[in-house]
Amino acid sequence: MVHRLLPLLLLAAVACSPTPPPQPSRYPLTGQVLAVHLDRNELTVKHDEIPGFMMAMTMTFPAEREVVLDLTPGDLISATLEVLDGQARLLDVKRTGSAPLPGNTNEIALAAGLLEVGDAVPDAALIDQTDRRRSLAEWTGTPTLYGFTYTTCPLPNYCPLIDRNFARLQEAIAADDTLRGRVRLVTITIDPSHDTPDVLARHAEVLGADPAVWTFLTGDPATVDRIAGRFGVGIVRPDEPGGEIRHNLRTTLVGADGHVLEIYSGNDWSIETVLSAMRRAVG
Repeated sequence: MVHRLLPLLLLAAVACSPTPPPQPSRYPLTGQVLAVHLDRNELTVKHDEIPGFMMAMTMTFPAEREVVLDLTPGDLISATLEVLDGQARLLDVKRTGSAPLPGNTNEIALAAGLLEVGDAVPDAALIDQTDRRRSLAEWTGTPTLYGFTYTTCPLPNYCPLIDRNFARLQEAIAADDTLRGRVRLVTITIDPSHDTPDVLARHAEVLGADPAVWTFLTGDPATVDRIAGRFGVGIVRPDEPGGEIRHNLRTTLVGADGHVLEIYSGNDWSIETVLSAMRRAVG
């Protein structure tokens, strides 16, 4: 009988033994510091590809206080990226040189901090499709959905899809007694050099945009880059005119109080999801 119980006892002993704590994963990282956040002891780093773990991108990481104090934007660094339970931090950070900050992207604006749910939207001076000066503060008091596109985007599942979704939202809003006249749509171009007010006016006409509901905005490149960066839209412009602009998609619903209610990353959000959030916002 004892020999029959032995395997069961061994299994029970294994089951009752304490689980060893998870061990962190560590990866070598190289990149450039874009921003130093002294208040949070964090560094925003444009890092190179980390083979087997992460593609090259711009991210913000915690680091030791003395390291943060010792670095400035433009510094080149090497470090160890430690990841544990979904949290990442930089260890063994060393300054290896310096280089000019990137000039054909809005990565500096991204480094200033992305808007998250609950954050107040900063004001910005832009120009609409009628060549009228507008302020984002004008939409305070009305729940508003903000999207970022450009008129010559060649990828059908990027800007053209967002435009089509906004057009469908406009139709649904007009047919909804709860939403009609109580919510707005705003599209901000990320290609202000090409997308002048005249270009946006023609684009709006093709889309059937009702100016009482849907506004298109452009402005000077620095302002557009700054506001796009705060909304979490990264922009990489081509070195030669006429090339494709690389960017991500991020659509944001802002409440009547000017604070972020919902953030839709990518292009797979549904019309009904946004309409439901709008109904909650006005209700």
